[in-house]
Amino acid sequence: MCGASLLLLAALPALAGWCVEGEVVSVVEPGADGPAFAPRQRTAVLAPAGHAATLECRVLRLRDKSVSWVRSRDLQILSHAGAVFTADARVSATSAAADGAASRHTLRIDRLRAADAGRYECQINTEPKMSLFYNLTVIDEVVPEVVVQVVGAARVTGRAGGAATLACEARYEPAPRLLPLPPLDIRWQRGDEPIDLESGRGVALDTQRWAARAVSRLTLARLGARDAGAYTCSASGRAAALRLVLDEDEAAEAMQRDAAAGAAPAPPHVTPDTRSPAHTPRSHNGPLRATLSFAIRSINCGYRDSNYSIFQQFVLIKLLCDH
Repeated sequence: MCGASLLLLAALPALAGWCVEGEVVSVVEPGADGPAFAPRQRTAVLAPAGHAATLECRVLRLRDKSVSWVRSRDLQILSHAGAVFTADARVSATSAAADGAASRHTLRIDRLRAADAGRYECQINTEPKMSLFYNLTVIDEVVPEVVVQVVGAARVTGRAGGAATLACEARYEPAPRLLPLPPLDIRWQRGDEPIDLESGRGVALDTQRWAARAVSRLTLARLGARDAGAYTCSASGRAAALRLVLDEDEAAEAMQRDAAAGAAPAPPHVTPDTRSPAHTPRSHNGPLRATLSFAIRSINCGYRDSNYSIFQQFVLIKLLCDH
């Protein structure tokens, strides 16, 4: 089991994977019906100074045998059958009986110091003895925290039938200098449901990983109404929120916002005419109209000495009507 209760668990760079086969020293014949160490145990533990580290050893078919923890550098027996045999108050041990599978035996060291680093032995008191070796590395470095944030826009708009991509980044802050940390695994959800990459609906996930950072892009093809909504990307218990909106939803929301605000189109702006009467354009035919009016009055009044002939009178009347 890879879930040992450590503040920080990591494998040494020289070991492949986070759960590895430890070095077992035993002369018990294969297939014997006696005690055996469970496979795939975490035997490489790395933790920062000042914190705690827990070594866990799982044993199959322990029966009437006992487990001891031994510090290799000085062969100091630290515990036996869950009882501590050292004056160091930072050290504690537990032994849990088999629960149908393997019994669990832990060694915990609090307030780690650089001197605590080294090799530890989980030993079964068979004849001859069986041992599984653990390596504890203590690093004087701040343990980074995981930060998850959206890459690009947190509100993504897509067109029905088209495609949209949501992106998230997870990283360690501060970036570790020496501490080899577990790779960051970014997971996606829509609402409370995990994204099903096997749905056959054109869902694709592309994740790039570096030493202390990962970027994941979720692409949804053939968008429909069921794809719109809230999405979450998460890593190591931290999360960021995104929302996918279809074009139709965007237009409906805009109309709702306008209706809520009571928006109405403003009347066209009309610039009033501020010119004074003195600047009002006047007709250029004023003198002509005056002459015509005088001529008509003369004719109507029956002036016999009028200098206007009948034809001239007709022309004058026509001009007056036209102007």
